Amino acid sequence: MDQPLISIIIPCYNAERWIARCLDSVTGQTYPALEIIVVSDGSTDGSDRIVRQFVSRDPRVRYVRQENQGVSAARNRGLSMATGEWVCFVDADDYVNRDHVHTMVSALASKEIDAVAVNFFMELPRGWRLPYPFIVLRKRLSGEQAVRQSFRLLFFPTFLWNKLFRRSLFTDHQISFPSILYEDAFVVPLLLLHCREVIVLKKACYHYVRHPGSLTHRVASGHVHDYLESAGMLRRHFVASGQWAKWEKPYGRWLNRIMAQIFFSLFLTKRTMPWKDRDRLIRNTRAAVKVIKRTGLADAALDELIFSA
Repeated sequence: MDQPLISIIIPCYNAERWIARCLDSVTGQTYPALEIIVVSDGSTDGSDRIVRQFVSRDPRVRYVRQENQGVSAARNRGLSMATGEWVCFVDADDYVNRDHVHTMVSALASKEIDAVAVNFFMELPRGWRLPYPFIVLRKRLSGEQAVRQSFRLLFFPTFLWNKLFRRSLFTDHQISFPSILYEDAFVVPLLLLHCREVIVLKKACYHYVRHPGSLTHRVASGHVHDYLESAGMLRRHFVASGQWAKWEKPYGRWLNRIMAQIFFSLFLTKRTMPWKDRDRLIRNTRAAVKVIKRTGLADAALDELIFSA
C-alpha cells in the first residue's frame, strides 16, 4: 500500500510549556510519511526556540513565524504551505498517541473516502483523563449524514483536531478559516458537506488538554459573539446554497443545545466572579442576544431559553 503524505499543521502561540510534548508525539509517529508545519503566531515566550530545535534534528518539521493574527490565520498559513494529499491539525498544547496518524490512514480503504474521525481523550486539571463519550452509530457515513450526526453533539462533535481531511476539500472548494473564535463550528460542517464518505473510528488517539489558559476552558461572555457568528455563517451557507429547508430543523435543534450550554456556563461563571465583573457579563450577554436576532438565528424555543433565564 502506498503511503500518502500527511501534512500536520500546528498553530503555536506562547506554548512554551507544551510544544515540546506536542512535537515529541508528532515526530514519534509510527507512520513516517509526514510533513509537520508549525506556524508561530507571534509567540513572545520560548516556543520558537523549542520548535527550532526540532527543525534542526527532523527534516520533516517546517517552521514559519508570523505576526500575531490568531489561530485561524495560523491554520490558513499552514494550509498554504501544505503539500500532502491529506491534512490534519494538532493544537500546540495537545498531543497524540504514536499511532494516531497510522490509525486514520489505515481506514482509507476506498478512493471515495474524504475524511476520517477518531475519538479523543479529555485531559482535565488534577490529572484526570476521560475518553469523550463518542457514540458511533455507523462507521461509514456520507458527508450529509456526518453533518447531521455532528448536530447531535455526542455523535460526531465538530472539533477540527480529531479528523483527517483530504486537502483538496480546502483547495477545490476555497474553504479557509474565518478570523473568529470557535471557527470549527463553521468550517468542519462545511468540509463534511463536500465529503463523499466519512469514516468514524471509536479508538481514542488524540489528547485534548484542558488547562486554565486554554480557549475552550474559558467560557467568557465575549466569546459568545464569535460562536454565534460562526453558527450564523453556517446558516447563511445553507440559505445561499438553497439547502435551508432541508437543514432548518436539525440546525435549530443543534443551536438550541449549544446556546443552552453557553448560557448555563455563563450563569455558573457569574455566580463565582467578583461583583465588579458581573455588570460587564450581563451587558455582553444582552449583546449576544442582539447578535442572535440580527443574524436570524433565534426561534421560539431559543427566545424562551434566553428570556426566561
